[in-house]
Amino acid sequence: MSKKIKFIIIPLIILLIIFLSFILLNRYNKANEKRLNENRYNEIRKSVEKAVKWNIGAMYPNCEISDGFKDLSGTHYNSSFLINNGYIKKEELLDIDNKSYCDVYVDISTEYKDKLDHQRDCKIYYKIYLKCNEYADKGYIDWNEGFESRN
Repeated sequence: MSKKIKFIIIPLIILLIIFLSFILLNRYNKANEKRLNENRYNEIRKSVEKAVKWNIGAMYPNCEISDGFKDLSGTHYNSSFLINNGYIKKEELLDIDNKSYCDVYVDISTEYKDKLDHQRDCKIYYKIYLKCNEYADKGYIDWNEGFESRN
């Protein structure tokens, strides 16, 4: 090879290697950030699940609690309910930006063997929907949406 070709090809190869290194590093950083975010959302979900089970246990002390969901009559609430009633601390809902807070929509459904007895032979189902700045579960309902415009 002539010196001119070596002088052109070697820098091009070096630039190509540097360029590919930046691309791979960027992909690695994005994947790592996504994993960290998912870990935080799972932590929030576990805190909410603990709070929801505590609430259900207080409301229906003799009923079986199941996270498998059935579309039955029931109730629902959001993170404000859990915070205001002492089931969870607001800090446990801190989003990944460490400034904003996530919200939850909890759907509770009840199944009774005897419609007149709500304390025995019953099963309570729940489903948790999480909403953060950059993340939202499908099925999440924002109770505060449009609230500001009504006032």
